[in-house]
Amino acid sequence: MSRPDVFRQRVLDLFKADGRHLTWTRLGDDHVAGAESGAIIEPRDAYFTIRLTEMFLGRSRTLWRRFYPVVHAFSTYLGAEEHAVVGPGQLWTVTEAGLDRVISLNFRIAGPTPFIGGDLSLVVGLYSVPGDDAAKTLVETVSALAGLAALPANQVTSMAQVIKTGIDGVFRLSSTRLQLGVNDTFVASQPLCSGFHVGIAAAPTDIDLDTLWLRGGRLVIGRDPISGVAFTGRDYMVIQIERSERLPNWPALGGMTAFQHRFNALLSDTLLTVDEKRGRLRSLWREFQEELLSNPHLTQGDAAQIAIDVAYDLKARLAALESGDPFETKAWGSETTVTRSATTIDFTEVSAYPEVPAYPLLLMPPF
Repeated sequence: MSRPDVFRQRVLDLFKADGRHLTWTRLGDDHVAGAESGAIIEPRDAYFTIRLTEMFLGRSRTLWRRFYPVVHAFSTYLGAEEHAVVGPGQLWTVTEAGLDRVISLNFRIAGPTPFIGGDLSLVVGLYSVPGDDAAKTLVETVSALAGLAALPANQVTSMAQVIKTGIDGVFRLSSTRLQLGVNDTFVASQPLCSGFHVGIAAAPTDIDLDTLWLRGGRLVIGRDPISGVAFTGRDYMVIQIERSERLPNWPALGGMTAFQHRFNALLSDTLLTVDEKRGRLRSLWREFQEELLSNPHLTQGDAAQIAIDVAYDLKARLAALESGDPFETKAWGSETTVTRSATTIDFTEVSAYPEVPAYPLLLMPPF
């Protein structure tokens, strides 16, 4: 049985062993303050991201032993699986001192992934891990990694195996306990929506779900989100399905660096006139656009919008080369105008232009 299958079985066994219902519910959109909830993620129009918004252990100490929460998660979509481990310091600390003071919020479990329909499966386990035993296991992992420090880069698989063994060692500790497990599938027959799902190690009849709210990424209980107080006394985790229309790190996608180099080589070629550069850019542009539109990690709308952003950036650079004026632009998320070289484009600094209401499948470059 594979590791993911073993993990899933442990989650299912938890429900069987307890012999009672546990709570797994989606918070109502009107019970979420300060975050988007309820937006439909239409196939081929948006990305979904799965985040661990919050995790909490109702009891962090038993006698002299301290425990801290760790979440182990698998998500599966269209045959592709993503795996994440979330804990204080993401399990890379080698001492238990202060682990109970670490807050882990909004950790990305999977995505952003273009949603094109189909089932999305999620298996998540909330563990209580003993700090001292975990520290010893991780000290051994770090020591083993130190012994691999001098290895050549082509032996990174050895390092990956050591890391995997260290994490597996933590979950095999006799005092590590699965407090809450969820095995859920968001089926294709129902719309996938953004929102927050709460898992609580208690029966639904033991919790007044109408008094639960999400405020500032934290679960609170009360008459409303303003007067609500932190929800404590139970082990719980909050999982978010997030919707987004743009992929901020698109310059890191495969093939983008090569195109950036080709654009720069053209713009900086001193033997070509501006008109000659413009003509060659048109030819190169078709290849770039096809690369974007065929990339499986981009939605069609985002790919077209990226093309528009880059096209207008290149147009401004050509105009700057013709006039001799400085080229100015604003990077994503910045209001500061920066003067840049007209002959060197950096995809990470390309400005986001206003979105077009209906993107063309074949964008003709404005240069």
